[in-house]
Amino acid sequence: MFGDISAADWLILIARWAHITGALAWVGGSFFFAVVLRPVAAANPDAMRGVMGPIGSVYREVVDVSIAAVLVSGIVLMFDRLTGNDATVAWVAVFAVKLAIAAWMFYMVWRLRQAGYQPSEPEGIMGRLSWLLGYNSLVFFGVIVFFLATLLRELFEKSLAA
Repeated sequence: MFGDISAADWLILIARWAHITGALAWVGGSFFFAVVLRPVAAANPDAMRGVMGPIGSVYREVVDVSIAAVLVSGIVLMFDRLTGNDATVAWVAVFAVKLAIAAWMFYMVWRLRQAGYQPSEPEGIMGRLSWLLGYNSLVFFGVIVFFLATLLRELFEKSLAA
């Protein structure tokens, strides 16, 4: 049964698994951090002060590993799809948008870390805008990337059926 699967197919299977797992860990972790941990820390700052530092450092490590997994596996998957005959013009266009959003997400993580970004509770309109443009926007963009990945899968399957 497993002998019928080539080494290249195993590589693609492992790359897909790493890509999905890395993306879920990154976006899911960002969602949990934004929706659960930050509001609890804002409501109970004294109780959470000693906890947020260790959680933040572990979260940073998870994000770093997730980004590495997404980048490496994404490159493998990109070359696999683009070297085949099934990448339509529509697929390439959607992929380009997905790639641009992902690149923006990578840049945001790097830039926010360079700036020493510390999330705080929003105050006024500028505080709310800052809250939306900080790490929390990674959740929004991550959901968009997941949507685009689903669209890419649909476009690919339609190209196989044609």
